[in-house]
Amino acid sequence: MIGASLVSGIINYFHTIGKKLSRRGGYSLTEKTDQNFVFEVIREKRIPSLTQIKYIGKFYSETEVLITKIAIFLALTGSIVLGTVLYKNNIVRIPANGGEYVEAVIGAPTYINPLFSQANDVDQDITRLVFSSLMKLDEQGSLIPDLMEEYVIDENQTTYTFTIKEGVTWHDGEPLTAQDVLFTVQSIQDQNFKSPLYITFRNVQVRAIDNRTVSFTLAEPFAPFLSVLTFGILPEHLWADVDPSHAILAELNLKPVGSGPYQFSQFAKDKKGNIKEYTLKRFNNYYSDEGPYIKTITLKFFSSFEEAQDAFVSGNADGIGFLPQIIPQTTSKAPKVHKFALPQYTALFFNQASNPGLKEKEVRLALALATSKQEIIDTAFGGDAVPVDRPILAGMLGYTESIPSTLFDPAQAEKILDAAGWERVYPSENGIETTETTETIEARTQGNTSLGTEETSSILYTREKNKAQLELTLTTIQREESITIAEALRDRWQGIGVTVNLNIVDLARIQKDIIKPRAYEVLLFGQIIGKDPDPYPFWHSSQANDPGLNLALYQNKAVDALLEDARKTSDIAEREKKYIEFQTQLSQDVPAIFLYSLEYTYLTPSDIKGISTERINHPSDRFSNITTWYIKTKKSLQF
Repeated sequence: MIGASLVSGIINYFHTIGKKLSRRGGYSLTEKTDQNFVFEVIREKRIPSLTQIKYIGKFYSETEVLITKIAIFLALTGSIVLGTVLYKNNIVRIPANGGEYVEAVIGAPTYINPLFSQANDVDQDITRLVFSSLMKLDEQGSLIPDLMEEYVIDENQTTYTFTIKEGVTWHDGEPLTAQDVLFTVQSIQDQNFKSPLYITFRNVQVRAIDNRTVSFTLAEPFAPFLSVLTFGILPEHLWADVDPSHAILAELNLKPVGSGPYQFSQFAKDKKGNIKEYTLKRFNNYYSDEGPYIKTITLKFFSSFEEAQDAFVSGNADGIGFLPQIIPQTTSKAPKVHKFALPQYTALFFNQASNPGLKEKEVRLALALATSKQEIIDTAFGGDAVPVDRPILAGMLGYTESIPSTLFDPAQAEKILDAAGWERVYPSENGIETTETTETIEARTQGNTSLGTEETSSILYTREKNKAQLELTLTTIQREESITIAEALRDRWQGIGVTVNLNIVDLARIQKDIIKPRAYEVLLFGQIIGKDPDPYPFWHSSQANDPGLNLALYQNKAVDALLEDARKTSDIAEREKKYIEFQTQLSQDVPAIFLYSLEYTYLTPSDIKGISTERINHPSDRFSNITTWYIKTKKSLQF
């Protein structure tokens, strides 16, 4: 507009000058020819060229020429300034494709398959990136549709009908349909697959109505049903010919084909055949409106947090999948530390069938009274954890503070064991001198937590009943803070006469060798319970054996009924009431000692942007908004 106004002004000026000259009369032949040339331009209303504009001096005075030059300069300057302002105000940097991210994680992949991945955190990490599901979690840990365009629940709360988005394809280019969802659920229901999800879906009827519509019909209402639909969908055209009895041997378990934001690229093994790193690349035809942007994601596997930390410090990894405590700044890297809220607790689970002493409620209660949660939190985590008394955490449906907590009281623990017939046997009676000082005796009886490990670990006496010693084995994983906690528990429990042996197990073996066969007496372990507090998988008697998650092998018919009924009702108040009753009974039976809850600490490089996650329900949920992560940027003009 500025340029057009300038040209119009110049043309008008030419007219004015021409009229002045006409009134004056008398032109030289050269001037008349120049004037005719300029007027010819005016009549045709064309913008003068630079060659034509040079004749302006034939009509302008020196002052007028100067003014014209100044006007032209100001117009050009104004245009440049205006253009610069518009550029700065409307040019933004937006995510662009590219970049690589390498993360150190603890463990190793086994089955990158949504039917089997529940037993292995690494499997779940990769499965979350490779496969899509009907429902997924947003940054707040809330359920939102993933593959679905919409869903409808009938009045009886038993039939769920889902419509799949258009244009969804597998990584090999084949279309994803309702038939794939049907096949996946039917595979879960096939006991030959031995999927941990079998219990949840065994009584569910699933039907593919058309290529994009699938329905689930439940035998009875199940309030948390949407929350269990976060499992990945398998491609029927690749899995249909795999024998269910040998499904765990299929190559697709390590070279999966999914429909998620990332697809399998390659993996590398060491000389022993162990997979040491696993690389995924962005799926260019992913159905999301945004991303993924990062070109490749590589997970490198380590057997301990110390090794993962060393890999980060040495530059062999950009981030760490989980770190119990923040590492000291021993590197020039400046990682970004993310703290995610995680519905998780760590507890001591009693396997009463493995130890006669643990069958006595008095023994379990005495152990609870001799356990100082605050001492554990201060010693292992520098105070950065929350004490937990029950299996439903603060902020969840069914949380209550009305149930009395078991306070640290070792003196009362000793009285309970004395009354239960567990007699004290002093080492001096066997010819062994006791080294316990007056100070440690007083500290033990008063519950003083300030004494060091060396002092509190001395054994004043043991306990026997019917010539059987009160002795147990405490099992936990090979992790620094877990060992610290186990040693603190040993010292406290031995202070009331319980002989404690420690069994420290490598993280890679804990599931297969300890948890699956329930090969422990007391297990120090953490459980992730998910956003919906449904305690059924963790405390119902049907879940006492693998792949169930009832690590205490707890059995109580009244509790079973409460958990079953709570699942059937969509009435929030009724569910809450039953969950409180369940926790009351659990507190009375003491099948476990609840200790603490931790946030999930996640380290990424500072150059990764777009991570907006605040709450996760499982460690793999740190990738819940992976499609918005980016490293590279580009300029874009936006008005």
